[in-house]
Amino acid sequence: MTDACVYTADSIFQYLEERAHPSNKLIPTDELRRKQTLDLYHLFTGEFFQEKVSKYVYEQLLPDRKNAKRIFSKGLPRMERIKCRLFFNMIKKSLTRDYNMDGNTAGEHLVQIRKIFAQVDELLKDGRNYLTGPTLTLADIAFASIGAPMVLPEEFGGTVARIQQISDSYRTDVHAMRNSTAGQFILRLYQCDRPDPIPQVEIPKEPGFLKRGIHSLVISLKKNQYKLFHFAQRRFPVLRIPFIKLSIVTRNDLLKDMMHRDEDFTVEEINSSKMAKQKGAFFLGMDKMNPQFDRERNIVRSAVKRDDLELIKNFVRSHAQDIIQKSLPYGKLDVADKLNKVIFVRLIEFYFGVAAPTERIMRHWLRHLFYDLFLNLTNNKKKYQLAWTAANERRNHLLQLIKDRKQALKDGLSLDDNMINRFILIQQQSGNEWFDDENIQRQIGGLITGILETSNKAIVLVLDELFNRPDMLKQAIEAAMSYDTQKMYGFVQEALRFNPVQPGVIRFNEKEQTLTGQGQKQYTIRAKNKIIALTAGAMFDSTAFEQPTQFNPARDAVYMNYGYALHECYGKYINSITLSELVAAVLRLKNVRREPNRAGQGSGLNELSFPNNFVVKFDAE
Repeated sequence: MTDACVYTADSIFQYLEERAHPSNKLIPTDELRRKQTLDLYHLFTGEFFQEKVSKYVYEQLLPDRKNAKRIFSKGLPRMERIKCRLFFNMIKKSLTRDYNMDGNTAGEHLVQIRKIFAQVDELLKDGRNYLTGPTLTLADIAFASIGAPMVLPEEFGGTVARIQQISDSYRTDVHAMRNSTAGQFILRLYQCDRPDPIPQVEIPKEPGFLKRGIHSLVISLKKNQYKLFHFAQRRFPVLRIPFIKLSIVTRNDLLKDMMHRDEDFTVEEINSSKMAKQKGAFFLGMDKMNPQFDRERNIVRSAVKRDDLELIKNFVRSHAQDIIQKSLPYGKLDVADKLNKVIFVRLIEFYFGVAAPTERIMRHWLRHLFYDLFLNLTNNKKKYQLAWTAANERRNHLLQLIKDRKQALKDGLSLDDNMINRFILIQQQSGNEWFDDENIQRQIGGLITGILETSNKAIVLVLDELFNRPDMLKQAIEAAMSYDTQKMYGFVQEALRFNPVQPGVIRFNEKEQTLTGQGQKQYTIRAKNKIIALTAGAMFDSTAFEQPTQFNPARDAVYMNYGYALHECYGKYINSITLSELVAAVLRLKNVRREPNRAGQGSGLNELSFPNNFVVKFDAE
């Protein structure tokens, strides 16, 4: 249940600092203290101090083979612990080579380490509690972390030796460092300022052999799932499963026939009940026969402006560039957690006008609401309860936002131009008295519920597909470099055809129906069936997609990645911009490629079928 992937000290610090309460932030707002904190942080984490400590410790530990093996394998998983002990000589040789050690320079390193400790002694001589003033900062944590092997605090908890395990010469040096003001400072930080470590039993375990094998099999099958879609639409145009009253329509012309007949094949039986329970009835969950459908759809359409897509494109492009710029020194980027989800939460505030209580809360709401609406097919009570709680919290938040904006209008203030504010202004027009605050929150809720998780997943799947196709990846990178959004969208559409976010949509027929399409044969759908319109299959029908098994980003065809006909996803046009811009932003990274482990698989680190992480590597700058 991975929340985020972090890498390098800077990345970990940035992750925490972005999410910390103002009182817990580790960089002071005061300019002088801020500069002092960052200067000290870079001094402690730079090669000089960090490398000297590492070299000193390794030169002290490596000669004692038995003790070194015990310390090095501390806390490792069983197989890694065995490998560490079996191949210790190789590890020792590698460390000696990488750190350029000859076994006789520990004393020289200690001299340099003492110089840094002396600088800290000088800072603390005036009696201050911390290095830059009265509160704990990043500089204090950096010094305590890197200096810990020189004083061996009992509370460290990580992989350092205990004082009774080390050689006499190392122990003598530790006692001397502990007696310094800087050494006492490190010990005090661990004793007084460090929270209790999370018990190891609460940390999710790495997947076992069987789970890893299943995961590898799933990844392999996903690469070839398009063959199943192609086969299904040729061999089983309509597949009936009578015992559970389910039919699957796969052929393109039959699927179009069904989707255009929106009074025979309806959606309210599928979605409306859950939407109502979430206090978020939305016109896309209604059928055309429902008088609310046209009225509410039209008022939402009236709030859209011609230049909205250009505004969204500029917003996404600039914010993506800002985030990516910050990642350049690391050579890695978690596309899902650090780019996509951050951008979409910001977009919800910028374009829809819904400022989140916090980024994490908005993510939590949207994940559980979307899952219960569209993926909780077994009506799991726990998942429903999470969605119900999220729905009520979001509803109250939206109603308060609406109330505050209306009060601002009464006070003579102007409102920013966004969807929720446009709705408020439309509400005040004559004839729109029915469009009350509850209705506004329902429409906004319906518009934003699917924007985060589906868009994030789509971007991950597009990149996943392109990384599996080196020839297409090269062409997609050229399109990204040209900043041609429309051309980029061709790669997005085609990648999602092969690697769909969801393979189809569900409909219901109250009465028996027949489908003919453009053929002669009739296919009967019995009454009170659920029908899966397998749009993924329909997009591999050669009558609608010429040479369907070939990847063609310039294809002229009617894609169904957002559904089809009346209830096609309302965010289709926004997604054509956001998906293209974010995929292109990633592809513009120098020599971009997949992270070679689970974090780089997209499907490897999931929660509720949504990708939490998708890490790419690139040449660091």
